[in-house]
Formats: sequence, structure tokens, C-alpha cells
Amino acid sequence: MNIKILLFGILAEEAGKDTIRAEGLKSIDELNAYIKENYPSFKNYKYRVSVNQELAGSNEKLNDGDEVALLPPFAGG
Repeated sequence: MNIKILLFGILAEEAGKDTIRAEGLKSIDELNAYIKENYPSFKNYKYRVSVNQELAGSNEKLNDGDEVALLPPFAGG
């Protein structure tokens, strides 16, 4: 199972890239564990998770080819 994870704002800056590819993640809970392990600095930031452009809950399942986005708070003007 291949998941594309898009990063925005401060999360992209922290990771040094705007896209992550991850294998074998079956749920948002597994995604959060993966992020915590591989990107520990993200714990300093709040973000929401969307799957295929829809906000997702923690127990939502992931499918092969899903596009996940980690969305930090945005400011506009």
C-alpha cells in the first residue's frame, strides 16, 4: 500500500520537502505513529489531516493510492 503525504507551511520547512511517500499505512492512527517516529519535530506543531481533500478522523482507514495532506493552521490576509 503506497500513500502520498503532502506537507504544507512549517511542516514542509521542517521536513525539507513537501511530499513524503509511505508504505504499509492502513489508518490515520498508523500515519500519526509514522510521523511521530520519522519527523519528531512535528510534535511542536498542530495540524489537521485530510485524505483525498476531505478532513479525516483518527480512526479513518487509508487505501492504496490515497493522497494525505498534513495541514498546519494557515493565516491569510
